[in-house]
This record gives sequence, C-alpha cells and structure tokens, in this order.
Amino acid sequence: MKLNSKQLTFEQTNRFKGLLILLIVFGHISQLLEQIGSLHATLYSFHVVSFLLLPFLFNKNQLTLKNINKNIRRIYIPYTIFFLLSLTAYSIMQEHFEPLSALRAWTIGSSYYLKIDTGLRVFWFFPTLMFTVILIMFFNGLSKKIKKIFLGFMLLIHITIPFIPKFYLFYFPLSSYISFYLFIIGVFVNYLYKHINYNKYSIWIYSSLFILLLLLAYGSDFSLASALFPNIIDQPFNFILQDIIMIVSFFTLIHWSKNIKIFETFGKYSLAIFTIHPFIVQLVNKFYQWETFTEGLIKFLLVLGTTYMIVRIIYYFKINTILYPR
Repeated sequence: MKLNSKQLTFEQTNRFKGLLILLIVFGHISQLLEQIGSLHATLYSFHVVSFLLLPFLFNKNQLTLKNINKNIRRIYIPYTIFFLLSLTAYSIMQEHFEPLSALRAWTIGSSYYLKIDTGLRVFWFFPTLMFTVILIMFFNGLSKKIKKIFLGFMLLIHITIPFIPKFYLFYFPLSSYISFYLFIIGVFVNYLYKHINYNKYSIWIYSSLFILLLLLAYGSDFSLASALFPNIIDQPFNFILQDIIMIVSFFTLIHWSKNIKIFETFGKYSLAIFTIHPFIVQLVNKFYQWETFTEGLIKFLLVLGTTYMIVRIIYYFKINTILYPR
C-alpha cells in the first residue's frame, strides 16, 4: 500500500494541519518550553517545517500570472491585514512609527524585521510560503532534464545557506532563504510520499525513529525563523540529522493525525488560528505573570480556546471571506 494523495483525503489533510497548528500554538507558550530544557529548539525543528513541506505534495500548478495572482490573494491578503493590525497595535504601545522601516519589514518579511517593527515575528510564514509556492510552480514547468540540473543547484544552496551570516539572510526578500533551504527537502518528501510503502506497523516504526532522532538532536540549535542552521563542515552530524528529522517528522505526524478526528476541528481553521493566536498570547500576558508549567498548560488551553471561539465567530459572520480569501 502506498501513502499517496489518493489515500490522504481532504479530511486527513485537515487532521494533519490540526496537529501542526496545535504544536505551533504550544510552541508559543514559553512557560511550557522553558520548563523542559531544549524543547523549544526540538519543536521548531519540525512543526512549521511540515506546514511548508505540505505544498510539495499537492501543488501541480505551473508559474503563470493567473496562478501567481491566485496565491497572492490567498497568502498576501491575510499577511497584509494582520501585519497592519500588529503594526498599528505595536506603534500605539511604543508611541513610535517609522513608515519606511515598516515597509521594509513587510517587503522582506523576515522574523527579525517583523519583530522590530510589529512586535510579532510569526508572520514571516506568509512571505516564505509565497516564495515556496513560486519555486514549486517554477519547478513544475521545467523539463525533466532541466529539473535534474535545478535540483543539483538547489542541493548546493541547501548546503550553502548555513554558512551565510544571519544578518545577510534576514535581508533576503520574502524570507526566501527558508524556501531555498527547504526546497530539496520538499522535493524528496514528495518523492517518498508517492513511492513509499507502509503497513499497519509503519506508525510504530516511524514513531520510534522520530523519537530517536529527536533525542539525538536534543540540545542542538535549529530555527528557520532565527536562521539557526547546522552546517556540513563544523556540524556534519547535526546537518544530516536535521535533514532526516524534517523528512521523518513529516510522515510521522501524518500517521499520528490521520485517524484522529478532533484534529480536523482545528485543521480546517488552521490559517485563522495561526493569525489570531499571537494576539491572544500577547493579551493574556498583559493580565497575568505566567511562570510555572501548570500555569503554562492553563495558558495554552486559554489561548487555544479563546482563539477558537474568535475564529468560529469570524466564520459565522463570514468575515473569513475578507480575511482569508480563497
């Protein structure tokens, strides 16, 4: 039996997204992460990565003006709306506003400049997703021979990115350094997705391997948004290990989520939850000093519950057609 698009249904894809968005919200509750050593770096080695790898499975479009406009509408409208919301709130709180600096942050879209100008770094995901989709569509339009050459070039870039100082990576438009870094991983995931065989024992094999890999990588620094990458010369083991983690985690999380229906509840609203929850996190931080692990769990449930209620209200009144156009 093959794990391919004919088997991963729309509902199962939403369950996968649901698990990922729960992990992302969990990852933004610092009280939980700080109590468990290097869990932050461990979590960031795969949860957002899996979201960015997902388009490699289903996007068969080629790079045309129509498809570019469609994705700009789908990705950049919510990005721009929530960028402006966070910029406005942050400027009011700081009593300071620099339009040129804000324009730079919106254009480049790196977490570094978004943090400086809006106080929220999480929205780097949108420009990165946009550039990733552009790369995929460009690749789809190439001949088989040119694709092989292009893949060799992208492998070279994947190896080179970790050697570039963070200061320069943060200037890459659309946070494109992340898209360049992940592209070869995405193509490989797509190949495995189409060809790998699995059976009823696969979930145990994937899970065991996934946990083992995370234990081996525990304590190492990795973050797409912060441009923390192991390089192949100074840290060859960690470089290879991180690549394997990104691949194995993707299929492990699919197996963990595909039969759990409750994840679908969150997955079908994953984009809305992603955009709303950072504001709720900031809000609850204003009213209480969360410190312990138990308080972190309460904070996680409070943020998730409040975010979900707001999202359902948005969809009930069809505001989603404005915020998240398809």
